[in-house]
Amino acid sequence: MKFILNSYNSLLHRHDIIAKKSYASNPGLTVVKEDVAKHFNKSVDCVVINAVRGNFGSSEFIIEASVYDSAEKLAAVEPKLKVKKVVA
Repeated sequence: MKFILNSYNSLLHRHDIIAKKSYASNPGLTVVKEDVAKHFNKSVDCVVINAVRGNFGSSEFIIEASVYDSAEKLAAVEPKLKVKKVVA
């Protein structure tokens, strides 16, 4: 993984990263999340993937992510996901 940007935000207790990595095929969010968590020695619960972008025909993907110091810091900063209502 080659980092384009790796900055620490002390107010939000997180690393904001933009990285470039090669994959054989289009990686899913879970694969990218595990790779970023392994690189920072954090659990998968502390990582938020903002975007995974790739160019057509290229095996390199640009990853935008935030890595929090703890899951509690992530819960305090990140917005809650809205749950869709099930119409019966």
